[in-house]
Amino acid sequence: MTEDDKKRPASEVDAKPVTHQPKKKVHRRKYKTKEVDSTSPLGVLQYEIEEVLKEHNLTKDNISNDMKYVLNDPDADAKYHRIVSNVKILALISNGDGISIIPHPEDSTKSQIVVVPFGLPGDIGTIKVFKTHPLYVESDLLSIETPSPVRKDSLINCKYFGKCSGCQYQNVEYDQQLKFKRQTIINAYKYFAPKLNELGGLPNVDNTEASPLQYGYRTKLTPHFNVPFSKKELEYRPNVGFGAKGRPTWRKDGEFGPDGSILDIEECLIGTAIINTGMKNERRKFEGEFKKYKKGATILLREDTKVVHNDEEVKLGEGSVDENGVVSHLEVSVEEENTKLVKTCVTNTRQIVKEYINGYTFEFSAGEFFQNNNSILPIVTNYVKSNLSIPNSTPDQRNYLVDAYCGSGLFSITCSKNVSKVIGVEVSADSVKFAERNAQANNIENAKFIVGKAEEIFANIDTPADRTSVILDPPRKGCDDVFLNQLSSYHPAKIVYISCNVHSQARDVEWFINNTEHGKDYYVESIRGFDFFPQTHHVESVAVLALK
Repeated sequence: MTEDDKKRPASEVDAKPVTHQPKKKVHRRKYKTKEVDSTSPLGVLQYEIEEVLKEHNLTKDNISNDMKYVLNDPDADAKYHRIVSNVKILALISNGDGISIIPHPEDSTKSQIVVVPFGLPGDIGTIKVFKTHPLYVESDLLSIETPSPVRKDSLINCKYFGKCSGCQYQNVEYDQQLKFKRQTIINAYKYFAPKLNELGGLPNVDNTEASPLQYGYRTKLTPHFNVPFSKKELEYRPNVGFGAKGRPTWRKDGEFGPDGSILDIEECLIGTAIINTGMKNERRKFEGEFKKYKKGATILLREDTKVVHNDEEVKLGEGSVDENGVVSHLEVSVEEENTKLVKTCVTNTRQIVKEYINGYTFEFSAGEFFQNNNSILPIVTNYVKSNLSIPNSTPDQRNYLVDAYCGSGLFSITCSKNVSKVIGVEVSADSVKFAERNAQANNIENAKFIVGKAEEIFANIDTPADRTSVILDPPRKGCDDVFLNQLSSYHPAKIVYISCNVHSQARDVEWFINNTEHGKDYYVESIRGFDFFPQTHHVESVAVLALK
């Protein structure tokens, strides 16, 4: 290049600065793993998947899904979320869904674990996979080509069954439902009490106790509705009811109404008669008020029971009203002479309601927890009472009962006649007030109730441990280590553990026996399920622990 060339001005083209267009940033979606309690349905599912893998000689690598590909490749959705035929349901999982193995959509050397709601063991049908997770996929049951031997669709009573998330077993004989629930308990102790299982430290699980009522038993329902965020004012009434379980099409004669996450439910057949009357009333009321709502809400429907003697005037009080503004009510006969029960439906969460159980009455706030199947409560309370006796006792020896998590006093009061003294302990001061009122109303003079701090729940218990039985009835999450250590230090003669979540119960029993100071002194005497919720997958369990 000459000297002149170096001095020559650049052309317009040459003079343009070189610019580099920034690369468009590609947003790649990531699968977010949520922390779940191991005893929650999603936590239990991990154990159930491992069980299927073990039975079919598979590993997690054999069934894992490439979530980066599924979430970010446009072609993945069509490949993964597809219709699959000839799917055989292998077993039930604890939430009542079926589980199966299907071919992998891309890799012929791999398979997928699929969860199939409303599928029963032995069903062969067609499904549609609609959602993918790292170790399993979710699906809808589209049709059944070969029904399971336990499938009896002629038993279905409810027009919403097959899409509503409330019930799972309406098409199964009741005796078979009880067998399914017993297996849920067996599996729970297999997954969450492995040491006790391996060492033969568990008894055979008893047959599940049946509910006297299989329909019309629920004394509380909570239908709800959603309001779209984009709507400033609703133009039409939203669905009011319960969650939909996907978009299955296997049932051709159901009446499901418009698609959506909530089904429009006019009647729930597992609810009591007065609860369904209340639902009818509140739906009619909502028809004229739905435009007032800016966000979704839940409607409480709680049964309230008044004990009325034949010579008394019926005073209904507050409750759900009919089209004429009159409080709806039903009258029910009982065995007590000259006595009847008057049922109404309460919708105010703070209203005080009453429940009648085996001759006892209980008051509590309508929105608070109380068992929802009063037909089985006499069976359960009598069973608990029968297991409180201390071995090798003589008639002249005094015996005591501590009712931890006593709530409004259900077990304290119903079990009080068999013991010298009852102490109910509860962290909720409001619940203790109701327990005291209920003891007084039922003429129970040997019970006292105290507010106990969680970290020192036995601090004010003055009964001799070797003459004391303890009842535990904790929330679904079960007991924490702090409580179980205190229970072990107290060292009672007998423990009766009632649970609405058999998985957390099994975990707690295992931890208590193997990890606490005096846990090794106990053995599991019996385990029995109680069917509080027929037609559903739910089962409650009572485990009895005694000193060796």
